[in-house]
Amino acid sequence: MIPRLKEQYNKIIIENLKKKYSLKNKFMVPKLLKVVLNMGLGADANDKKKLQNCLEDMTLICGQKAVVTKFKKSISNFKTRKGTSAGVKVTLRKDRMYEFIDRLVNIALPRIKDFRGLNSNGLDEHGNYSFGIKEHIIFPEINFDKVDRIRGMDITIVTSGKSKETTLSLLEEMNFPFIKKNKNKNKINWGNMAKTSAVQRNLKRIRLEKKYNKKRMELKKIINNKKLPLDERFKAQLKLSKLPKNSAKIRIRNRCEITGRPHGVYRKLKISRIALRELASKGRIPGMTKSSW
Repeated sequence: MIPRLKEQYNKIIIENLKKKYSLKNKFMVPKLLKVVLNMGLGADANDKKKLQNCLEDMTLICGQKAVVTKFKKSISNFKTRKGTSAGVKVTLRKDRMYEFIDRLVNIALPRIKDFRGLNSNGLDEHGNYSFGIKEHIIFPEINFDKVDRIRGMDITIVTSGKSKETTLSLLEEMNFPFIKKNKNKNKINWGNMAKTSAVQRNLKRIRLEKKYNKKRMELKKIINNKKLPLDERFKAQLKLSKLPKNSAKIRIRNRCEITGRPHGVYRKLKISRIALRELASKGRIPGMTKSSW
């Protein structure tokens, strides 16, 4: 029986990539060559029982018998001796490779906690894509109750793609969930310069100040008017004290309108010195040019 993903590749993906890159024949379209899974065990590789458990787990995940890898050199700093066990690995080709990728993309990856997508930085110029998995228990073949320790693994997908673009297009056609990067290169990445909660708290104070500003001004006029009797001024003082504390203008903190940063803010411009420098260097502030030394 032909694997579902292989059938999809032959019927749909080849035609899509041919149109996208204007290729003359289907043999020019990038294809999958092999998938290599590697699990390093470190000090646990010397324990025969743990090594056997990892071999069994890897065999269940791939549907093919795993191989024990050996150290090629003796390095004292890493406490490695030549010929001793380093970990386990499996190389998948043909139908098993397509079956594994189908299960990986549609079943295993969505089970990762807080999964937001794969990073495309793992692509290289030779048509390879490498990424790591922190928990091997995401594969449904593994029985969580029998696992002695949660382990990670490296997965390398080797393709015939001759550039990063073609390899990425092939994997995207196979439904690999990559993180979509922002195409707007002119947009400045400000990072996390302020807590969102602190910024929202300050905005709430600004709203309260606008709401009670008129009332506060009227009460302050009565309090500061020495011609009025003391009782009337004292009642106005009590009313003022009952108003929300955060409605006072003094409670509002000067924050950068762009980043929310509370330090080094220019009051007239309402932006921080960092935002001013970045905008000026990008030529976003009219009349301001970058100084030359």
